[in-house]
Amino acid sequence: MAKYQCPDCEYIYDEVAGHPHEGFPPGTSWETIPEEWACPDCAVRDKADFVVIESGSASPASGAATPEVRTATTPPKAEASPQKSTGASTPSTNNKAKAKAKAKPARAKSSKDSTGKETTFRKWICITCGHIYDEALGDETEGFAPGTLFEDIPDDWCCPDCGATKEDYVLHED
Repeated sequence: MAKYQCPDCEYIYDEVAGHPHEGFPPGTSWETIPEEWACPDCAVRDKADFVVIESGSASPASGAATPEVRTATTPPKAEASPQKSTGASTPSTNNKAKAKAKAKPARAKSSKDSTGKETTFRKWICITCGHIYDEALGDETEGFAPGTLFEDIPDDWCCPDCGATKEDYVLHED
């Protein structure tokens, strides 16, 4: 049995342990995991991007390409990063800055508060995974009541889906 590592966040999929939360019981081989599966920790890298870090005695299926084998102390070969199946590259600081610069203001909902002042609610989207925070709805599981403005969320808050920072959110246009 082998172990495979995400090159971005260093999450490790261990065939012996599986990942029951993802629906892969212990003993689930790498070959049986769907090709469209993405890293459960960062949601940035697809299965094809993972690197073998520990290989057991099992040999790959006939006709299958042998993946690069390395230990945790051996750096991966320098090569171009594979593109995601959507054609998008891995988000980088530069890409994030460009996405923020291109963001258009969202069509907003508005309501009047108890003082009669009108508040405009907007939607914000995580540029890493696509999670949407809607100010009008809030997020009860994160402790934000409906009507909680994005600017009122603590700066150390992270995306509940992928762990990206608050800075990785941009205005979302419906």
